[in-house]
Amino acid sequence: MGDRAMAEIKTEGGSLFVYTHWGGYTLPESAKQAIISARPRWTDYPYATRIIVDQLTKEGRDGETGFGLLLNDGAEDEYNNDKPSVIIDLLNQELTIFRKGNKESFRFDELVAQRGMP
Repeated sequence: MGDRAMAEIKTEGGSLFVYTHWGGYTLPESAKQAIISARPRWTDYPYATRIIVDQLTKEGRDGETGFGLLLNDGAEDEYNNDKPSVIIDLLNQELTIFRKGNKESFRFDELVAQRGMP
């Protein structure tokens, strides 16, 4: 049992995948918050990726299980037929979420505006 999902972080050098065993349902909201946390570094891909991964995995930092990092999409995702249900595209500054057969996309600046930030 679990609540499995993956986030793909796309950069100019390829993709990094973050797997969560227990946080699949909340992964879209966690991704939005992580993107906002990385705002000062959106165009500095190594730093933006590190900040996003740090935010996505913060609940399991000292734990042995719960999260994983992959260089391919080889983990389970209950929300998108084992393909990443959350895609964070740093190149195009866009977040895409797949849920229940639906696809939603957000520009990073839209996420900031939705939170009432300048």
